Amino acid sequence: MIASHLSLVTLNPARQAALQAIAEVEQRQEDNKRLPSENPHARAFMRRLMGSSRLNARSAQQIPGLAWDPSFKLWTLKMLEDELERFLRSRGEYCFSPLTSEVQHALFPDIVYRKTTRSDRNRKLSSARFQRREDKRRCQQAMLHQNLVSQARTDLNFQSPETVSTWYSRWRDELDARELALLVWSWQTRFGSLSELEWLRYGDTPLYALLYEIRCIVMETPEPVRAAERWRVPNKLPHRHTPGEC
Repeated sequence: MIASHLSLVTLNPARQAALQAIAEVEQRQEDNKRLPSENPHARAFMRRLMGSSRLNARSAQQIPGLAWDPSFKLWTLKMLEDELERFLRSRGEYCFSPLTSEVQHALFPDIVYRKTTRSDRNRKLSSARFQRREDKRRCQQAMLHQNLVSQARTDLNFQSPETVSTWYSRWRDELDARELALLVWSWQTRFGSLSELEWLRYGDTPLYALLYEIRCIVMETPEPVRAAERWRVPNKLPHRHTPGEC
């Protein structure tokens, strides 16, 4: 069932008076008939709603949603009539004080519905745009972070047990300690001297403790073993023989 204020033949007397007043003024303009010199829409509306085109404190109080208070001196009846004229001439689009949104809803609910629908649609579009920007920002941050992790892993590949502390000093402010620890645990398996660290792997050992153990191991490792492990570090690009080289 269609609500009365949304029906094609309105059952709301004030809305019906507003629509009839607009139609009357437009028809008289087309027919070049005489109209009041001031506020023809407002006066036609009052005449159809109240039976008199004269706006006074009593008739103003009968405009739906207005709640006119004669003791409130900020707005005069002339100002009210002028604003009512602009409101009706715009078919409810422009509703400013002393008129209220309740007046707009009572006389032109279709305008309120359209503006509300448009506002909701714009809000959803704005929210979707914000979400896309936020997703893009997070994606870029994730990519930058992964690049940092890759750089730290590559840098670590060029470190021996003797220089891993220097590597940590370079990267401790860039990555989380847990991420650095995962890289170190993966790296340490290539060095025989660090095999005794395996007992710490599953004990949730903090990174600073792991690096301390590595330093202790390095100090106790014989020089020939340390030298051999230095050679395991790829500190130069492989030389590729090109045709024609001697």
